Amino acid sequence: MKIAVMGAGAVGCYYGFKLARGGHDVVLIGRPQHVEAIERQGLRLETQTFDEHVRVSASTEGSAVHGAQLVLFCVKSTDTESGAAAIKPHLEPDALVLSLQNGVENADRLRALLQQEVVAAAVYVGDRNGRAGACQASRSRRIGHRALEGQR
Repeated sequence: MKIAVMGAGAVGCYYGFKLARGGHDVVLIGRPQHVEAIERQGLRLETQTFDEHVRVSASTEGSAVHGAQLVLFCVKSTDTESGAAAIKPHLEPDALVLSLQNGVENADRLRALLQQEVVAAAVYVGDRNGRAGACQASRSRRIGHRALEGQR
């Protein structure tokens, strides 16, 4: 499955790493410094029990979502509209957009901007960005979601 991660920060990189490590075709979309480091050395995840790199694709362009069946939307709340605008023309009609953002209204904001199905999720993660191309995880990591009435 091709999976795009819009917002290659701590949360996006953690889940992108895990999905790539599990064998999925992952592309991370992020800021130039981070993308350059990922292209050069792969994506690094450091935890208390391991320190590994995986090879993933990375881009600064929203067009990198093309062909993805799943899009993890991980940008900061203040970037919701601009992030959605960057990917909107390139999304597959049947793509699922999973909002992993802080804030309870972000999924509704995305639904107003995108035609694709948007699912809200709560992320329980103790991650932080380290150096460019790396993230560090220190606490439990899980995703919870709840289907909302009226959600498309």
